[in-house]
Amino acid sequence: MTYRVFWAPFAEQRLETIVRSHADHSPIVTAARLLNAQLARDPIDVGESRFDAVRIGFELPLGIQYEVLEDVRTVIVYDVWWIDRKQK
Repeated sequence: MTYRVFWAPFAEQRLETIVRSHADHSPIVTAARLLNAQLARDPIDVGESRFDAVRIGFELPLGIQYEVLEDVRTVIVYDVWWIDRKQK
């Protein structure tokens, strides 16, 4: 059984900002789509627990913060960020 994935407005806006700020946005869009598909299939396997019910997950070049609501089979993505792989 799959989960519904809902991106909170803040996360949607952040993703849009990240996409617009990079000339080559295809890796970002691909990562967002992969994360969405993985969350719909098995959200617990995507990431790791942080605090309370909040989890984080990664699909480079993106990281996300999300929560799984098991009782309604829903995932809420609260935040998304770009990971700069060039930083040391």
